[in-house]
Amino acid sequence: MKTILIVDDDPKMLELLKHYLKKEEVNTLAATDGEKGLSLFESTPVDLVIIDIFMPNMDGIQTIMELKQKKPECSILVISGGGEFTGLEYLKQAKALGAKEALVKPFTQKDFLTTVHSMLN
Repeated sequence: MKTILIVDDDPKMLELLKHYLKKEEVNTLAATDGEKGLSLFESTPVDLVIIDIFMPNMDGIQTIMELKQKKPECSILVISGGGEFTGLEYLKQAKALGAKEALVKPFTQKDFLTTVHSMLN
């Protein structure tokens, strides 16, 4: 069974994404910031990391750099709900750092699951 780590400081978003993944036969782990996410990533084999950009303590960009340093082949889906221009610029930066895909919040369940499926297969 595949394991997905979700890192987002918004508890409602964490619950929503876990709900979307409930029927997908995957294990989900959740963290509310980059530091907690890195700790889980280091202690558990993870197939996909879904990470927000704007978070306290360690933001998504810094966390992506750390993840890629620890495991260059890790698969990362970055999500952001930042302002139109700012959010898109950060998503581009995250992809340049190694995130394979990016979604702008709000996104549909269908778009989310299609992206997750393509990244896991």
